[in-house]
Amino acid sequence: MPDFKSEIRRSIAGLNLPPTYEEEIVEELSQDLEERFEEALSHGASEQEAEQLALNELTPAGALGDQLKQLKPRAPKPTPPMGIQRSRSRFAGFWDDVRFGLRMLRKQPGFAVVAILTLGVGIGASTAMLSLVRDVLLRPLPYAHADRLYAIWASSESSGQSQVAASGPDLIDYLEQNRSFAHLAGYIPLFTFTWTGDGEPKLVNCTSVSEQFFGMFGIKPYLGRLYEPREYTYLENDTLIVSYRFWKNQLGGDPNVIGRVVHFEGVSETIVGVLPPMSDLFPNTDVWPKHTVRPSWPYMKWRGNKFLRVVGELNPGVTPAMAEEDLKAILRRAPEEPRDLRVHLVPLKEDLVGNVRLPLYATLGAAGLILMVACINVAALLLARMVKREGEIAVRLSLGAGLRRIAQQLVTESLLLSAIGCTLGLMIAWAVLRLLVRVPNLPLPRMDNVHLNGPALLSTIASASAMTILFGWMSSVGFSRLNLSSALRPRGLQTTGRRGLSLALLVTGEIACSVVLTVSVCLLVHSFWRVIHVNPGFQPRSLLRVYLRTNYYDEKGRAFWKGVLTETASLPGVRHVAVSDWRPGRDAATATFVFEDRPNEPTRLPSGEGSWVSDDFFRTVGTPLIAGRFFTEHDDDNAPAVVMINDEAARRFWPGENPIGKRIGVNYTGPGRRSEVAPRLREIVGVVGNVRHDSLDAPAAPAVYLPYLQDETNHDMATMSLFLRADGNVMALADSVRNRIHQLDSNQPVQNIQSVADLVSQSVATRRYTLILVGAFAGIGLLLAAVGVYGVISYTTSQRTREFGVRIALGATRGNVVSHVLRSGARLTVLGSLVGIAGALIIARSLSALLFEVGPFDLWSFVGAVGILAAVSIFACLVPAWRASRVDPTVAMQTE
Repeated sequence: MPDFKSEIRRSIAGLNLPPTYEEEIVEELSQDLEERFEEALSHGASEQEAEQLALNELTPAGALGDQLKQLKPRAPKPTPPMGIQRSRSRFAGFWDDVRFGLRMLRKQPGFAVVAILTLGVGIGASTAMLSLVRDVLLRPLPYAHADRLYAIWASSESSGQSQVAASGPDLIDYLEQNRSFAHLAGYIPLFTFTWTGDGEPKLVNCTSVSEQFFGMFGIKPYLGRLYEPREYTYLENDTLIVSYRFWKNQLGGDPNVIGRVVHFEGVSETIVGVLPPMSDLFPNTDVWPKHTVRPSWPYMKWRGNKFLRVVGELNPGVTPAMAEEDLKAILRRAPEEPRDLRVHLVPLKEDLVGNVRLPLYATLGAAGLILMVACINVAALLLARMVKREGEIAVRLSLGAGLRRIAQQLVTESLLLSAIGCTLGLMIAWAVLRLLVRVPNLPLPRMDNVHLNGPALLSTIASASAMTILFGWMSSVGFSRLNLSSALRPRGLQTTGRRGLSLALLVTGEIACSVVLTVSVCLLVHSFWRVIHVNPGFQPRSLLRVYLRTNYYDEKGRAFWKGVLTETASLPGVRHVAVSDWRPGRDAATATFVFEDRPNEPTRLPSGEGSWVSDDFFRTVGTPLIAGRFFTEHDDDNAPAVVMINDEAARRFWPGENPIGKRIGVNYTGPGRRSEVAPRLREIVGVVGNVRHDSLDAPAAPAVYLPYLQDETNHDMATMSLFLRADGNVMALADSVRNRIHQLDSNQPVQNIQSVADLVSQSVATRRYTLILVGAFAGIGLLLAAVGVYGVISYTTSQRTREFGVRIALGATRGNVVSHVLRSGARLTVLGSLVGIAGALIIARSLSALLFEVGPFDLWSFVGAVGILAAVSIFACLVPAWRASRVDPTVAMQTE
């Protein structure tokens, strides 16, 4: 570096400035000249030319003196301590490096845009997914003693039930006999009530809770009060607590709502409290009616009616294993419970989150791979850029610049790039989360509180910044072995030796990560294709479902449902109509079976699915008859009791036999069951195909179907669905169906009208969204891999311009040159694919639980992934190969 300070002092020697003032002028002017000198060097000027250009910027002494005379001399400042001087010098040097780095980015806009976009996408995707995982899976429940809150389930291998709820007597035994819990509460989640008397009749979502529920969670009312202990001593619901959502959206946020009378299920109830917002605990609940344990409704007295959810808070010092043994002993003391009964405690947060843990972690892993690919891509870009700057660095080293100073500059440039990329990534992550929150029917819990959170942002930015700084430092280490005499010659600017190997290895790693992502997507695509091609056992197209919650629990309900069938069957285009409590895409109610032709052990009764149906149900939904007959309109309460079973029940319970004519009893469970009497035996009159009641990927279970007119308890009259098979667009019938039902009962809510095809599609929504997100990340990975391959091949071919010119001059055809360049890209692709396949073989095992009828080592998925990546890589190599083949030998020789 030239000694500009001496030149400046000679220039202003005749001005007779105060020593301190003169030193300030020298420091300021020398800094400007040094920046001008560095800028000239970066533009390719020699040292002498750069020095002369810098000195030309120096104002002549006379003009400088005139300028200084117009300024008042500043008072001498005390000389700061040496440590402060060094700190100021370093700080000034850092800002010099930042300004220089910005100038370099402006000079190479292509590099800057690609690197910043790459980092932004990688940081944005990973930050968004990490925020989602933290808020949905990792964020603790905001309740007192949340780490001691557990959901309580039972299981019995002999009955084939892996998750059994509790009955009313079970809950009473738990409350009276347990020694493990500070609080225990039962609840019935997300059923519906009819709301009338306030405009158009509506359905509201309810969660009914027992006495200790709110106290266990430490919930305080937003307005009014909670239920008092005395209100749990009688069955009538004369008071009501509503949710914050219901109060805000349906009651207009009325501050005087306490004391307002509303009508649910035809009963007048007074609002006594409004709960605070509770996004973690059944956020779709509108009202919270009380659930009494003693006294109890008839359906609460039957021990076999397992429908009640139970949650408890462990006593301090009690482990889940100890509590499981305690509750298991209590249940086994009860009559008619299976001897192999077990109790399971599931952390409440895990129970509320459900089965989204693995899909979210898989998506987070894909986002992490995208961040890795992005960082590798930026590292390759920086390395290629460093190769281009070898001449510049060689000049600076030859002029006396230290390696430490150069390393500082390179690391600062990397940090600057990372800062801009992180800022862009922050905006992308914010936009992605805003979009996810607005996606309709997204099957994720706790979405109300999902936001761009600090821990996710800090961890992602820290990892990205650390990697970019590391890359900058590694580049500077490479310059410590730079051969100045070679680098100062034009031929030194070639990607040979360690630099070329490093560049190739980075791109190989990028391809390997992309292979892992693409294999994962191919596995998910193959699995999803298998799911959507599963035979559901019915025809969802052209089928309409209308959910109806009535206030009928007696004979009046029979007349209502018959009227609904008669009125809607006469609508134009309607071919079949039926009613049933079947809910497409959701789990069916549980039933246990008693057989006439064999001994029945009360503690080991087999179980399956059960549905009440009308006579034309199977024709309406399109389920085939395998043996026997369908129900008819004569199968009512005056006819012999009959039942139909599915093919799975026939295969499992009567293998190799004809089940027609056999008789079974059905214990149909649910909160509406009103009888403890042993079930009557029913004759099997038909066998139908297996209907997938739950999602398409759930295995077929034994199922029974009963005529709804033969329900002696009338509990099925309260809640059923109307199904219509029609020509054309079934949703066009919605208004006509609503009008016909309102003609029968003007207070009947008719708001849940859906195409069954949409319901079936929603049943695999988790798989679909997982596939979409992982697929999007794989697409980004492929794009970044293509950019990496293109960048490396393009740069290496540009550095070999003279070589290709010589080849063409010696008779090589353009096809020879193209194939030569393509082979270079193919080598990188093959090596990266081999590494990626090895990684995919490891990762695929973790995806096993997300796959349906597809193994984790599915050959076609691996072949398809490698084929896609090979096609992308070849396409990325075509442009550099074409450019290399168009080299003019004469021009190529002159470039050297």
